Amino acid sequence: MIMESLHDSNKKLLIGILGNPKSGKATTWSTLFQKTVRTGKYERELEINDQKTNVFLINGAPLERKTEIKKILPKYDPQIVLCSFSYHKNVKQNFNYFIKKNYHLYIQWLNPGFNDEFNSSLFYQYGIIDYLLTCGAEVCVVNGKENPIHRVELMKNKIYGWNRNTLQTQRDKY
Repeated sequence: MIMESLHDSNKKLLIGILGNPKSGKATTWSTLFQKTVRTGKYERELEINDQKTNVFLINGAPLERKTEIKKILPKYDPQIVLCSFSYHKNVKQNFNYFIKKNYHLYIQWLNPGFNDEFNSSLFYQYGIIDYLLTCGAEVCVVNGKENPIHRVELMKNKIYGWNRNTLQTQRDKY
């Protein structure tokens, strides 16, 4: 019942990785695709449980690249976007872009990140997590120092479930 309320068939899905520089964001995407991947100009296929779905990847946080998200994304709104986000006080503007475009946000916060100095979770600042939760985002904290397989499986489950619900909703309309 709770999962149904988190999925609105009119919404698109953003899967985000939030972390400091060198926290494991790119490693997460490489693990998900089973190869090194970079931001492209087009959607790419992602296979999960023998089902293929199109996703648009932004590998390299826009704030770290000093580039606006709208200049990276295609002119249309992809149904599923995978995006790296830098843990920075200005990251809220990046999340706002997706919220205004009617995306559901599923964010994994790499805390601690792979290259963070300490092995324990960092206390959050800038109000980023509170902001995301207030906006209805799903946020989970994952350890960037651990093998990325666990966080990738969480992502795959989210995407697979989202696609199943979307396909079921479309079938129910006809």
